Amino acid sequence: MATTDKIHSKAMLKEFLRADSKNYQKQLHLLSRWKERIATNPMSDQHCIWQYIVALRHLEYYKNAPQKGWYLIGHVYWAWRLRRLSYKTGFQIPPNTCGKGLTIWHWGSIVINPKTHIGENCTLYPGVLIGHKTPEEGKSATIGNNVFIAAGTKIIGDVTIGDNVTIGVNTVIVKDVPSNVVIAGNPYKIIRRLEGGNNR
Repeated sequence: MATTDKIHSKAMLKEFLRADSKNYQKQLHLLSRWKERIATNPMSDQHCIWQYIVALRHLEYYKNAPQKGWYLIGHVYWAWRLRRLSYKTGFQIPPNTCGKGLTIWHWGSIVINPKTHIGENCTLYPGVLIGHKTPEEGKSATIGNNVFIAAGTKIIGDVTIGDNVTIGVNTVIVKDVPSNVVIAGNPYKIIRRLEGGNNR
């Protein structure tokens, strides 16, 4: 089940970025990066998405580090950079909500409540909303490892979603979801049960 580790050292920052980069290999090499930026279809452009993830992870590091001296300067810089990239991409993902191995495939609105906890190897598509039911309730979802969240999914309230779950397009979730299932619908229904493993 998800336990979102916080980045509190340079080694952990590198570990998270290494895990996040698995689906962004073209962004790690200068020639590939320039080739993609010049020749790619805009629908598959990953440049700003990868920049957003890098800024998110750096802000997490500086947010969790002692708030003094140059750490404070780093916090202010990466918070500013993440905000600018948020305007470009439409992503609103608070620090310390997503485990390592985060993948976002396309630009578009993604809104996540700060009290959400998402495990490792989560995949997000546009139109995803993860939030609380009311401001007074304040609690949000706990999501396991290896969860694929398709476009338009809404996850509302203090729900728990297990490991190895695939969530179909425009699914609405207001109650707990077991591990190792494929779900879809409003309200969601279990379409298929899996033997376990990585659904990414």
